[in-house]
Amino acid sequence: MNGRRLIALLGTMSCLCLLTGCQTDDESDTAGGSSTQVVSSTKVVLDAATRTGTLQVGSRPIEAASTEISTLPSLPNDTEALPNDTEIPSPNPPVDVTEIDMTDHEGFTRITYRFDGNGPVFWKTEYVSEAIRAGDSTVVDVGSRSILQVDLMGVRSDPSLVSAPLDGTNITRMESAGTNDTILQSFVGTLQTRPAYTVSTSDSPSQLTIDIPAADN
Repeated sequence: MNGRRLIALLGTMSCLCLLTGCQTDDESDTAGGSSTQVVSSTKVVLDAATRTGTLQVGSRPIEAASTEISTLPSLPNDTEALPNDTEIPSPNPPVDVTEIDMTDHEGFTRITYRFDGNGPVFWKTEYVSEAIRAGDSTVVDVGSRSILQVDLMGVRSDPSLVSAPLDGTNITRMESAGTNDTILQSFVGTLQTRPAYTVSTSDSPSQLTIDIPAADN
């Protein structure tokens, strides 16, 4: 991903941070349905347009975090050392992506991201002309008619989780990579030209699901 696309992504996700907790529930069905029963907090039926959203993983904090900037204690001079029990305040750790799963169903292929931890996950899906990875600007070849880019912010993932590309009946290839320790980025190659797709989220279990319809649908 070039610098402008990364800046745009970070800007979008920053705006979403301000909107956390403002989502409304919707009980729309996903494409083709599923045999797995989940308790859904948000379901959004999408077409081929760009969409963004927020998924709260785990429990919400009892009290909202203060927006004031805390003043850290003065650092010791060169002749002193920090005590062993000194703790520097740090942001809450991001949510873990525990699994990326792809399964073929009758009429569609389902991509599922599963999460663990506590905190908000900000997501964005959009079709792009090139699969340009954030950070190092690597161009990813997914050999497809169209490329669906999926960005998750506020997450971390084990490198082994995203090292192997996935493929399904209705997509040519999917590759994922972690960026900046808080962003997971995936590129999904589709057999059709910008097919309409469905995104749904659930909080029990915590997951985000994308359904890509079959090429003849």
